Amino acid sequence: MVHAKLLRRMRPAEAFANLLYPPACLLCRATLPPVPPQGITHPLCRKCLEAMPRCGPPVCQQCGVGLPGAFDAIARCAVCRNNPRVFEMARAPWQYQGPVQDAVRQFKYHRRWRIGRWLAEGMAITAQRSFPLDEVTAVLPVPLHWLARRLRGRHPSADLASAVARSLEKPYVPQALRRSRWTRTQTRLGWRQRFQNVHQAFIAQGPLVRHRSLLLVDDVLTSGATAEACALALKAAGARRVFVLTAARTPLHR
Repeated sequence: MVHAKLLRRMRPAEAFANLLYPPACLLCRATLPPVPPQGITHPLCRKCLEAMPRCGPPVCQQCGVGLPGAFDAIARCAVCRNNPRVFEMARAPWQYQGPVQDAVRQFKYHRRWRIGRWLAEGMAITAQRSFPLDEVTAVLPVPLHWLARRLRGRHPSADLASAVARSLEKPYVPQALRRSRWTRTQTRLGWRQRFQNVHQAFIAQGPLVRHRSLLLVDDVLTSGATAEACALALKAAGARRVFVLTAARTPLHR
């Protein structure tokens, strides 16, 4: 039975729709409570939430990859020790596997806007806990090529970045970085090919980034090649520091 006080907080049409068609988890389709506590509609069920692996410590202090079984003295993973990153730090709330992988794909490819908003909320919390936000003066997305934006009709990284910027109350500057040439999708490329694919593929706008510390937002961090190429372009244009925030991080370097 829906509590009458909570029901009154909702618009009549929304309340009636929830009574007739109870909300379902956007991943497993399990029925959700018609009106959760505080009247907040959540897109996922408790079972899916509990199955989503978090990016908890210990993690590499630079790229954020998990270091299971590592001692406190191990601050960086082998890849970052051998090839230090251009960006200062990368963090993500979740590991890219299981229900997290499904959630990101539902958002990116099936236009599940509510999942996107929920991912952005988790990302903002991670940013508050991990980055020196008093230094960060702007938030920007990893850009798509203009033709890719036109073909896809949307830009998932920009959706996440704008929501994160609102949550953190930071300026959103999508025009600060652009993709200067078409690149192949990274998902089908090997480790070295990923870095070659995006080499010098971005151009930053100096007046918008010079002497600033920036928060770069994307959906998933795997090799870090795209974030690295973006950070190189931003720093070449005068950015002081670049922090990388994604919804998910692949659990191991590939």
